[in-house]
Amino acid sequence: RQQPKPEYVSLKHVTVEATIRSFAADVIIKQVFRNDEATPIEAVYCFPIEEQAAVYAFVAHIDDREITANLKEKQEAQQEYSDALRQGQGAYLLEQNEKSQDNFIINVGGL
Repeated sequence: RQQPKPEYVSLKHVTVEATIRSFAADVIIKQVFRNDEATPIEAVYCFPIEEQAAVYAFVAHIDDREITANLKEKQEAQQEYSDALRQGQGAYLLEQNEKSQDNFIINVGGL
């Protein structure tokens, strides 16, 4: 089965705020993307992170909505994601992948 050709969403703006404390840093990265397509898409957001880094929060602002990530069991999260997409709702799914631990990857459906 042939994979669909990936399409890219335009990155419009980036801001970075960092606080350094001894040997650690707290970094907040804000990125603004825009879907220029006429229909909603399922996007995959991928951001490289260092091996020793930890992502402790993820918040997405879609139009006037704020979506905050919650930790759930893998099967429950996958089912909720699939159900939301089937119902035409926006959905987000973050999974840890053993092959890509140096990337933060989240599926953003209904963008």
